[in-house]
Parts: sequence; C-alpha cells; structure tokens
Amino acid sequence: MDAPRTVFIELTSHCNMHCDFCPSDILRREKGTLEEARIGSFLDQLQALGMRPPVMLNVLGEPLLAKGVYALLDRLERDGHPVTLITNMTLLGDPDVRRELLRHTNLTLAMSLQTATPESYRMRGYPKMPFEEFFGLAFKVIEDKFRLGSGTRLEIHVASGYVLAHDPTIQSDSPLEPWPNFPSERAERRWIALTLRRLEAFGRRMRKAYPEAYAAEKARTETLYRDHIGTKIAVSRRDLPPDFHRLKDEIFWGYMVMPHMLLVFKSFELWTRDEAFLRRALPPDKAFLIEENPGPWACPMTESFGLLADGNYVLCCLDYEGEMAVGNIGQTPVADVLGGGKRARIRADAMTEPVCRRCKGNLFVFDTEPLAGDEQPIDKYGCGFWPCEPGLHGKGGRWMKGEAWAYVYVRIPARRVVLRYLSGLPDDAAFKMEIHSYQSETSSFQKEHEFDFKGPAGQEAESRAPFAFVPGRIYRLALVSPTFVPDEALHNGDTRRLGLAVHDIRLER
Repeated sequence: MDAPRTVFIELTSHCNMHCDFCPSDILRREKGTLEEARIGSFLDQLQALGMRPPVMLNVLGEPLLAKGVYALLDRLERDGHPVTLITNMTLLGDPDVRRELLRHTNLTLAMSLQTATPESYRMRGYPKMPFEEFFGLAFKVIEDKFRLGSGTRLEIHVASGYVLAHDPTIQSDSPLEPWPNFPSERAERRWIALTLRRLEAFGRRMRKAYPEAYAAEKARTETLYRDHIGTKIAVSRRDLPPDFHRLKDEIFWGYMVMPHMLLVFKSFELWTRDEAFLRRALPPDKAFLIEENPGPWACPMTESFGLLADGNYVLCCLDYEGEMAVGNIGQTPVADVLGGGKRARIRADAMTEPVCRRCKGNLFVFDTEPLAGDEQPIDKYGCGFWPCEPGLHGKGGRWMKGEAWAYVYVRIPARRVVLRYLSGLPDDAAFKMEIHSYQSETSSFQKEHEFDFKGPAGQEAESRAPFAFVPGRIYRLALVSPTFVPDEALHNGDTRRLGLAVHDIRLER
C-alpha cells in the first residue's frame, strides 16, 4: 500500500465569493460541510497506517468558513502534517482569525489574491469589499506575522494567463483569454515592478519595526530552503529568472520578498474541461469540442488522495465533482481504498476515467460567423498527429501516427474536402478518409461518408472528395494510413511510427 503524495480535505464546498474562473457556482453535487467526526476518522485511519502526508485544505470552497478549522489545524500540527490552506482572503480582516492562523509553524497560508487590479477584481463577484481593502489584507497578515513572531509561511498568489494562452492542447480560432488579469503584457510587467517595490519597501519596514522576529525568520528560512534558494526560490531581484511570472510552480516556487513570505504566480487554467464550466467560461458566440485522450497515461495527479465535503474519496483535486470517486468514508475504510484495485487501476492508467481523458485531452474552440470566401482551412489537429513541423518537406505540416483526427466547424457551404499530403510508403499503399458529423443530442460522432485514395511515394499529392458539408456543424475527419519507422530504413535515429505527412486540409465551395 503506497502512501498518497498529498492529501486534500475539502472542509466545505460553500464559498462567499463567486469567481468567474471557479466552478463553485455551477457545482452539480450538493454543497455541504464535511462533518468534524468524518475528518477525525479520516486522520485517525491515516495515522493508524503510519501515514502523515502533507495536507491541503482545499478543493472548492473557502476553508475558513468551516467552524472546526482552527481545532483541525491544531491536530494536524500535533500529528506532524505539513499543511497548506488556500483562502480567498475575505475573512482575514478579523485580527482573531489572523492570530489563530499564525500560531502554526507547519502551515503555509496561501492568500489567493489572484485578481491584481480593480478591473479584474470584478471577476471575484464580491461587492462587499472594495479592491484596495481586499489588497491591503495581505499586508495586515504580513505585519501580524512579524509582530507575533510567527513561523507560518505566507504566500500571495497572483494569476497569470500565459500558460492557458500557450497551452498546446488548446486550439482556438481566436486568442483565448477568458479571465484577463491585465489588459496587456506591458500592464502586467508594470504591475509586477510596482508591486515588488511596494513589497520590498514594506519588508524594510518590517525589519526595522520587528528586528528580532525578522532576523529569526530569516535565519530559519535560510536553513529550511538552503537547497532551493537561487533555483526554486529567489530571495533578491537578481535571482529572479527571466519571465518568472510565467513559470509553473514545478519549475519556480516564487520570490521570497521577506523571510517566509513569497510572491507566487499561479496559472489560470481550465478545470478538467467540464462542458458546463466551458459554456460559462467561453464567449457565447464560440463553439467548442473536447477530444478525450485515449491514453494510456499514468498521471502523477492520481498519486494524491482527497476527501470531498460529501465524504467521497477522490484521487485528484481537479475532480471537483467526484466523478471518479473511489469510495465514501461512510462505507469504506481508508486502507481498503488505498490498497484497493480501483485506485491501482487509475494510477496505472488514468485514462480509464472520463474526467481524466477530458483533462488530458484536446480542446478545440471555433469561431462561428460565416466566411465569405470559397475556401475554409481545417487547422484543428487532434489525437493521432505528431506535433507540427514548420519545415516539413519545405512546406510545413505534420505526420500522422497511423490513424489521426482533424476537426472543423463548417462556416461555408462546402461541397468537397481537399487533402494535400506526401507519402513515404509504397505506391500501392491504401489510405482512407472518413467524414463524421457531431451529434449534439448524443455528444457523439456519426459516420457520414468515407473514401479511399492512393498517392505516389515521395511525391506531394492532392486528393479531393465530394461531400455536402452542413454549415454550422462540427465534423471530424478520420485519416487512416499504414505506417513505417524511418530508422528501420535510414538508420537516422527517428523511431517514430509515421503514416502520411499532411501538409494541409481545406474545404471548398
């Protein structure tokens, strides 16, 4: 029985904010608060198994709304669990709340500032608190940390849209930025420069006002993070990597502006690509399609273990609906789940679960307005294609893996599909294209037509197939080809299994 890498406990699925980038408001499972007796039983069972993994008090919801949170933090510290609590900050205006949290040396208090400007703060759906008051809460916590001589690690989280905008699994006709934190890259860099100056000046004030506590935390963090300072953590401007605000946390943890206080940039990303959430996140004039990853895939996220507010066990914090629940604490002991067959199967291949296939699949976002020209390119390439090679055969394109899928939202009254390709296979090799239309009623594709074709080896060829495409409908083109391995003939080290080299696909009126 392997211990989980991290344990997630959702104390409550209720939240007092209504953020556009969070699925809390469209949650399908019933909202509730995890019973304290169940939390105690969960931790007792982990302890009986000799397991004391790091604990994160979040999935959805604001954990500080749970009445038993302070007693739970006391227990987790006694039991030896490192703890991260992510809060939306709204309750940190109460000095008693700050004092209770800052008693713990095993705690990372992650303050989810996220929206860094008055304009983007509107996405939080919280008119009860002006932006400047909200922003100032982080500084109150920092001052209390040094005033009280607290050993709590503090993090201020700010959202970046860079990773989402450059996600290779998302292909969109128009730039995709559903939650713009800054109006431009220049504005983002200006905000970073101003905020770093503000935090650094505040740090100097803290060092002057609370010299003993400041010096003690500085010495402690230098010991705690000696293997990470200068690599995962920067402690000065000169240590900051270029474009540090665009780096994911597995590469760079953050800028420790003050001892045990980090500024961290987190990525705005799409929660598991749930259809209901995407309908809310994307503009209403866009069409979208989720192509599930057929796998196999041993996802590292399934090395975690979580307990939702309804008592269901899950293996990933992104599974906020509990779609791949592996039991419920009311019926199943923790040991049975951790040593059970379902957990083992999902860890070996997460793609057995629909929620994981969507999460690791491709998302296609289509513009829908009609086109005036006589052609429409098909440029959404899904499973079965190798990455694009701009210099492929001097024309650009991508290799198939044997069976591959391309997608299009039809915007012209097209009467044929044209495929331009090059074959590295014998002249008599047979290829096939199938045309499938998306049926929204069943969320599935139905085959409408297929045709066979051949092409001369080593020469560019073009195949045309007549078909009456219906504007306003999504189609999938399935290409099937024999394969070869270049290294077997050329000894060039290319061990990929390749089919056709596809240069482009287009529709014509």
